Amino acid sequence: MSQETESEIPNSDLELLDQPATGSFSCIHTSPSLHIAVHGMSVLIHTRLSKPALDLCLELLEAGVNPQALAEVILHVFDVKEKIKAPTSY
Repeated sequence: MSQETESEIPNSDLELLDQPATGSFSCIHTSPSLHIAVHGMSVLIHTRLSKPALDLCLELLEAGVNPQALAEVILHVFDVKEKIKAPTSY
């Protein structure tokens, strides 16, 4: 068994590798029951995301946004929001 190098992979296969892998998220907006289940799980695990915010995140994931990068941005926003709410002492 030999390992394929990039030069041995057909061009059509290389083009497929460059496309974002969004297949796992592509059916959430078309399936109402799946959409309801995702919202329920979000509430159950206390994500602190509002329904519109979760919908936006799902749309971004369906568009191919990196899930890890999206999570980091959301956590950063939550941190900034907490700092703004925290009373400052003088």
